[in-house]
Amino acid sequence: MNEIAFNNLKNLYKAEKFSNSNIKNVNISGWENFNKNGLPPNPKTTELWKYTNFHDLNKTTFSLPTKKIFEPKSHSKIFSSDKFETIYIVDGFLDTDKSNFSKNVTVEKSNNLKKLNDLSDKFGTIALNDENEMIALNAALMLDPVFISIDSVEETNLNIVLATTNNDKNISNFPRLFIQVKSKSQTNILESYFNLSSDDSSNLIVPVIEYLLEKESNVSHKRIQIDSGNSFFFQYDRILQKEGSKFISTSFSLSGLLSRYDIHSDLFGINSECNFHGLYLTNKNQLQENEISITHSVEKCSSDQMFKGILAGKSKAVFSGKVLVKQNAQKTKAFQKDFNFLLSKDCEVDTKPSLEIYADDVECSHGATAGNMDKNMLFYLQSRGINNEDAMSMLIRGFAQEIIDEFEDNEIIKYLENSIDDTIPSLEIQGIM
Repeated sequence: MNEIAFNNLKNLYKAEKFSNSNIKNVNISGWENFNKNGLPPNPKTTELWKYTNFHDLNKTTFSLPTKKIFEPKSHSKIFSSDKFETIYIVDGFLDTDKSNFSKNVTVEKSNNLKKLNDLSDKFGTIALNDENEMIALNAALMLDPVFISIDSVEETNLNIVLATTNNDKNISNFPRLFIQVKSKSQTNILESYFNLSSDDSSNLIVPVIEYLLEKESNVSHKRIQIDSGNSFFFQYDRILQKEGSKFISTSFSLSGLLSRYDIHSDLFGINSECNFHGLYLTNKNQLQENEISITHSVEKCSSDQMFKGILAGKSKAVFSGKVLVKQNAQKTKAFQKDFNFLLSKDCEVDTKPSLEIYADDVECSHGATAGNMDKNMLFYLQSRGINNEDAMSMLIRGFAQEIIDEFEDNEIIKYLENSIDDTIPSLEIQGIM
């Protein structure tokens, strides 16, 4: 069904560029898998993509980027802070000149692995090529995979900036990272995605990040996606958690034309913990999909999912939250919640929280809600002398603030609050009063 894009992407594939045999094998198998199944949906993944409108993805001819000089300070959209060590991935390439990090963080490119060579055996074993067409596409077309290892019992702050520049029109890039957090290490990781290209460009961005959490490691994971224009964005985070590890994640998204955030953690070690919380805003004809899943493989693990969506115009959102509790995963605690704030009669949300439980000693729950602007609350604010626009902005900000506050860092919170304030005036609020 996507023959034009498929043929175009096929012309971008080159298998011979990786010197490490393990990485080259993942690269080749990614192409073999994608060559067999093509762009989604295929018969095996129809349910996964059932709500997705691919718009003109099948009609757009993409090209791979070239390395160009990048100046982060010249882009006001990019969040930066002196509190954070920073790694820049620009158009899919590691920018070593602009990156800065301490001795507690080891960063190596795939074709120059030394200290982190052992990690190449694990590359592609957490994010599997045969799991999803887009993961396979990333493996086939990745240009500069990056390996990162964090080893610090004292808390580190690391900002991984993945930027798409105004390189050329209709650029595709496929960032690929493997991140190891060593035993008992403590780290704050900020994944930040910024589309700096013009609004008339139809970019295709497919990042894949594999996280390996060793025993008793603790990751506070934050994610920011600031997108624009007619971009297509498909992100995959895959996490493997060993005994006593924690992965506490909060996400914020401003969508492009089509965005999908797909994150999964396998609680593989006893007493591990995982939280996935998030907030997104959609407008006009945008589509935001969130595929949020957790596997409880062993006993005495806990997880929590909570996403909030703010929808306006004719936009659409999908929340698919899944918790799988395997037979041996007794004493599991798992909770899911999805809340949606609909600002237009023409917007739509499809929400599907689900629990699949094969153990009998568990504590699990799930639920979802969707509602419009509270007319009584709006009237109350107006009766106190607040005009209609400001009153609606206050209610939108109030709905979002719970997730915003989870980012904890004051600079990030201020950045996100400003992003929401800048977005609210452009929201197409209509037909709900």
